[in-house]
Amino acid sequence: MYRSTVKFRVLGPVEYHDGENWVPVKAAKQRTLLALLLLNANHLVSAQQLHAELWSDGPSNHVGGLLAGCVWRLRAALGDSAGRTLLTRPAGYQLAVPPEAIDLHRYESLVAAGRAQRAAGNPAGAVESFGAALGLWRGAPLADVALTPSIMAESARLEESRLAVTEANLGVRIALGQHEDVLPELKLLVAQHPLRERLHEHLMTALYRAGQQAEALGTYRDLHHLLADELGIDPSRPLRELQQRILEEDPRLDDGGARQVATASGPREPAESPAAAPSLLPHRPAPLVGRTRELAALVRLLAGGRSAVAIHGLAGSGKSTLAVEAAHAMAGDFPGGRVHVDMRGTRGGPALRPDQAMRLILRAFGTAPEGDDAPAPHTWAGAGGRRALIVLDNVRDADQVQAFLPAPPGCSLLITSRSPMGGMDGLGHLRLGRLTVAASADLLRRSVGRPRVDAEPAATSDLIRSCDHLPFALRLAADRLATRPDWTVADLARHVAEPHQRLDFLACGDVSLRDSLLASLHLLPEEPEEPETPEEPGGPAGAAVTAVKALRRLGLLDLAVVTVAALAVLLDTAEGQAHRIAERLVDAGLVESLAIDRYRVPQSVRALAREIPGPDPGAAEAVQRVVDHYATAAREQTGLTSGAWYRQERAMLNALVTRDRTGTLTESLGRMAAG
Repeated sequence: MYRSTVKFRVLGPVEYHDGENWVPVKAAKQRTLLALLLLNANHLVSAQQLHAELWSDGPSNHVGGLLAGCVWRLRAALGDSAGRTLLTRPAGYQLAVPPEAIDLHRYESLVAAGRAQRAAGNPAGAVESFGAALGLWRGAPLADVALTPSIMAESARLEESRLAVTEANLGVRIALGQHEDVLPELKLLVAQHPLRERLHEHLMTALYRAGQQAEALGTYRDLHHLLADELGIDPSRPLRELQQRILEEDPRLDDGGARQVATASGPREPAESPAAAPSLLPHRPAPLVGRTRELAALVRLLAGGRSAVAIHGLAGSGKSTLAVEAAHAMAGDFPGGRVHVDMRGTRGGPALRPDQAMRLILRAFGTAPEGDDAPAPHTWAGAGGRRALIVLDNVRDADQVQAFLPAPPGCSLLITSRSPMGGMDGLGHLRLGRLTVAASADLLRRSVGRPRVDAEPAATSDLIRSCDHLPFALRLAADRLATRPDWTVADLARHVAEPHQRLDFLACGDVSLRDSLLASLHLLPEEPEEPETPEEPGGPAGAAVTAVKALRRLGLLDLAVVTVAALAVLLDTAEGQAHRIAERLVDAGLVESLAIDRYRVPQSVRALAREIPGPDPGAAEAVQRVVDHYATAAREQTGLTSGAWYRQERAMLNALVTRDRTGTLTESLGRMAAG
């Protein structure tokens, strides 16, 4: 075979080397012809195929002459007028070149070498070969060639090959400890190829090894949402396993074993056979949105051997969803079984007694006592003494779970409650608050669809605010929109923004935000809060105040944030008593503590508070007292450095101005500004 000195490149624009320079083929037909021959180098390409590729309009009386003329001009361009490189065969044409004369063949040889070195345990050699192969690329393959059927197919194959080699190279580099070096490239590639799971796997591993666990889990979350939205599927099993190992802080992710862990052929097996180990959990909820850090913290506590962890927070903040997700994610950590029990402590009806809950748990393990005998405390360890996880959901108070502590060795309790669980040794605490704006929007997109939500950004922001950034309210809003395709986001946002309509529209089927919040009212103490001393100021003769009455007045005051001092003025009582009442509301999951003397009252709670029946003839005067309280504070700030105070209280002051029946606050603010 003739050994041509001409070299060719197809991993980018098609070019040939004339001995001194790389030269493009100027004529489009000749360029396409050369590309077709290079892709089939040293093999015959029939004249019929070349006809079809170059003149797709169909047969012509002149096609044979056109092809021969095109071949002749290409030979002239290559300096091969004798036809020793571009050969004429009886049925067509053949380009005779040594493999090393074409960059594509050199690329494929380097890729094969890199894979062989990786398999032989030589990662440094693999990186060198993969890097050299990728270095041959100059852009899109066959970039300046007409997209005939063969060219399109080969271009797609080559692009896929380059991406696969890039993934392989990144994986080896991560294994060599170059995780921080590859992060910028990985982030760009993930953005360019959002459905490419291997790239997400590498990015998750690199982020985790760079000390960015939350970002690694966020990468998985983003892919999970995208796959669900675009294809209606979940990430592959290797990715799910990698997510769990990141949650567990698996040490193999830090010692170069990440690649093997992430691509295992099957799920991680528990240390012992799971036979007879119960897994009585509710169906796995929809993928968590905006709770990556909380889930990681929860799994870290449980995997670290904490015997009990309690999740508490506002009504509707997603405590049960988080607990069930964590229980599902930790199957390998609790081979003795995982059991969920609804303690029914926030439903308003009779709550589950500890002995009833214990019997349900023992029944799940097949060890319930005969007859009516009460189960012995602390007998709920998993079958055979293996580790077990018990989820006690919707707990009312500490009395419901005290009998379960201390947990048997190696076992754990996961508790959800609107009020914090106090007075129990060794109990870990995790508080859930509101979602971020971005996470709230993501939650809406999952049910409503990205195009519909993103088409109305202002209305989406309004709806998120009216839902207090809380998952339960946002899911109800999303369900309403999903089942009412003729509604716009602005339609629902407009109605939910109206306080007297908010709770009516945040409902879907038999599930409503109003019912969820009403359950919290049952957690409030019925007895009035007694004044600290008979001399303390108050209503008639220092009358006591109930938490329910305080909540009703907070609804009328309608402030997003309230201080202990303002609450004391509103209730006409001492600040100590006002603080205790505020903490009662926090414990019921109705109010959120921002600081020791500052609380946030969600809009939905204020709407519910205004529905609470009962006479309160002094309510209007109570609201005006708060207005006057801030008018006095504004006067005291006049002439002082009042900027910081005003910035902190601006939203509250603007809201109170609209409730000022006497104009005192407006006047005081004007004086403060003038001073």
